[in-house]
Amino acid sequence: MALAVNCAETLALGVAALVTASVALRAQTAANVADVAVGVFLIIGVLSSARPADETHPLGHGRERFFWSLFAALAIFVGGGGLALAEAVRSVLDPPAIDDFRMAYLVLGTTVVLDTIALVIALRPLRRLAAGRGLSLRAYARRSTDPAAITVVVGGGCAVIGAVIATAGLVGTEATGSPMPDTVASALIGIMLLAASVLLLRTNRDLLSGRGVAPSMLREMRLVVAAQPGVVDVPDLFAVVVGPSSLIVIGDVTFADDLNVPAVERTIAQATAALRDRWRSIDYVYLTPVPDHRPRGHGA
Repeated sequence: MALAVNCAETLALGVAALVTASVALRAQTAANVADVAVGVFLIIGVLSSARPADETHPLGHGRERFFWSLFAALAIFVGGGGLALAEAVRSVLDPPAIDDFRMAYLVLGTTVVLDTIALVIALRPLRRLAAGRGLSLRAYARRSTDPAAITVVVGGGCAVIGAVIATAGLVGTEATGSPMPDTVASALIGIMLLAASVLLLRTNRDLLSGRGVAPSMLREMRLVVAAQPGVVDVPDLFAVVVGPSSLIVIGDVTFADDLNVPAVERTIAQATAALRDRWRSIDYVYLTPVPDHRPRGHGA
């Protein structure tokens, strides 16, 4: 939906920018061109990450989505923010004469409506997932391990805000007769897109580098394992994001001395089931019986 809307809007905005010579419209056109590239990158990432695990990727291809989402963030940074700021600088050096304000308002008004519809559609699954976990939308977005969905929402929100800023710049220019409000609008759009891309780049960097889970969530996981019968201690436990909504949990567990091997195996199976029942995003669980705490990174 977002990709289809962006393709149509890019064409309309490009024509309007040529006719009116508005710098803010050119900035918004650049932002939409970047959004088209973002949509293509995200579709590639979603499709490639859905491939099943194989011998070369035993934990699946989930991080493919992080990789392509990183390219999407770079597209917003360079194609959106960079070009918008470049247009603002060019306008300061050579102020254009803006014509046909009515056409510009018509195109911008249409893009606001279409972008708002696309944003509402993109927010629906996020709201549903956040409600299922008892979190606010903002809290869920901070914890989300699906950068594709977050990128679509951030890009859609920037598109709506950018169109509003561009409209305000045109109104200011028409009212004052000065191109400065239009130029300032272009600069504001560029700064907004740069800030959004930096946020997305940081998120994807964390996911690609093996981000863990929140300390509070990790404490809950340890309590779930420790609550199993026969478990004496959980000296070490950690979880790593291996894909969108996919975690691997690895830990050391100390069992009571009177448990035999079948009993230990049953307890590990119960702990695994309890973890997956509590957190549906857990796909892999590896619990190792140990006599006591051992330094992480060393063999048994």
